[in-house]
Amino acid sequence: MERLRIQIAQWLVILRPYTAHLAVAGLALFIGLSAGTYKAMKDPAAVDTADKWPFPQWAPYRTGSLRDGLARINLWAEDPTKAKVVVEKKPEGPPWRFIGTVQDGKARVAVIELEQGKRIQRIASGQPLPNGAVIKKIDTSELIYDENGVEKVLKLFGVSKTDNLAAGSGKK
Repeated sequence: MERLRIQIAQWLVILRPYTAHLAVAGLALFIGLSAGTYKAMKDPAAVDTADKWPFPQWAPYRTGSLRDGLARINLWAEDPTKAKVVVEKKPEGPPWRFIGTVQDGKARVAVIELEQGKRIQRIASGQPLPNGAVIKKIDTSELIYDENGVEKVLKLFGVSKTDNLAAGSGKK
């Protein structure tokens, strides 16, 4: 018992500067508990379960004159004041497209694309293209072929200013 009394005396020494704080906390605890007890003892307020507002009513669907008026309006008719613009369709090229060359030993092979990229085909010099034209020569990034007696040249890349420098002309 003496030991407990000594322990309590030590706590009182430690807590003495906080006496005002502990008093306010105790008062708040007392007020909270008494307010809670008072509310718990009191009967709950009666709840009015009757609806205080009416449910919305749908208006009848009326379209008669409005529908007829809208039907008479010509919204998407052509404006006679605007002239028609005729767009000429680009002539379609061959059913294939030259996409590169491949070196196979000393021989070069042309790589063409068919069906808008769905198929790739390799064709050697002297073989016919899908439209019947015959390949005359395959060079690096260049295809020379004969179509209906007319020699045509397809280049992968256009001539640039650096081609002349690479050829050794030295001119810019």
